[in-house]
Amino acid sequence: MTTTIEAIANNQTPSLGRQLFGIIDQPVTTFKAVLARRSWSTWALPLFVVILTFAAMTVVQIPYTLELAREQAESQLASLSPEQVEAARQTMEFTLSLPFMLATSLGFGVIFLIGGLLVQSAFLYFGALIVGGDDMSFGSIFAMSSWARIPMAIGLLVQGGFTLVAQHINQYPGLSFLVGTGDLMKDARDPLFVLLGGIDLFWVWHLALAVLGLSVVARISRGKSLMLIILYAALALGITVLPTLIFAGTLGG
Repeated sequence: MTTTIEAIANNQTPSLGRQLFGIIDQPVTTFKAVLARRSWSTWALPLFVVILTFAAMTVVQIPYTLELAREQAESQLASLSPEQVEAARQTMEFTLSLPFMLATSLGFGVIFLIGGLLVQSAFLYFGALIVGGDDMSFGSIFAMSSWARIPMAIGLLVQGGFTLVAQHINQYPGLSFLVGTGDLMKDARDPLFVLLGGIDLFWVWHLALAVLGLSVVARISRGKSLMLIILYAALALGITVLPTLIFAGTLGG
C-alpha cells in the first residue's frame, strides 16, 4: 500500500482513507497533503468521522445517562411540596424519556461540535494572521482543524467501548477524578471538576496535532503555533467552565 510520504514524493495526493491513518503516524506529511487537496471532502470526511463516533457513543451511553438523570431528579423532588412534585413529574415524563434525551443529546452535541470547530478555526485563522501567517485561507485552517480532531473521534470510541464493557458511563472523565468527591450533584457544581473533566489524553493529542497543522498551513514557526494553540486551549477551557461558574453563583455573588 502506498504511504502518504510515498504519494507526496511521487507528486500524488494520497487518498482520504490513507490520510485518516496518516494523521496518526505521519501528521506533518498528512497536513501537507490536506493543504494540497482543494475539495470540500477534505474537511467533510474528518468532520463526518467525528460526528459518527459521537453519535455511536451517545447511543451507547444514553440508557445509563437517562438512568443517572432520573436518579438525580428524584433526589431533588424530596424537597418539593406534593403539588410541585406532581407538576415536576409531568414534566419529567417528557424530558426524561428516551426519545427526547436521545434527540436533544445528538442535536445539541452535533451543534456544539460544529460550532466549536468554527470557533477554533476562526481563532486560529485571525491569530495566525496577527503573528505573520502567509498564503492561507479560512478554508485551509478549517480543514486542518477538522483533521486535528481525529484523536477526539478515537476518544469517543474509547468512551463508548468502556461503557459497553463496564455497563455504566465513566462518571469522572479526564482528570476530574483528582477532585471528585463521589457526590455527582456536588461535583457538577465544582468549576475545577468541570475544568479537569475536559482534559484527557485525546484532547492533548488533538492540541499537539493542531500545533503541527497550523505551522504547516499558516507557514509559521512551531513556536508561534504552540503559543496560539495554548491561547486557544485556555479559551476553550474557559468557555467550558463558564456556565458552571455562573450557575454555581461564583460570579457576582
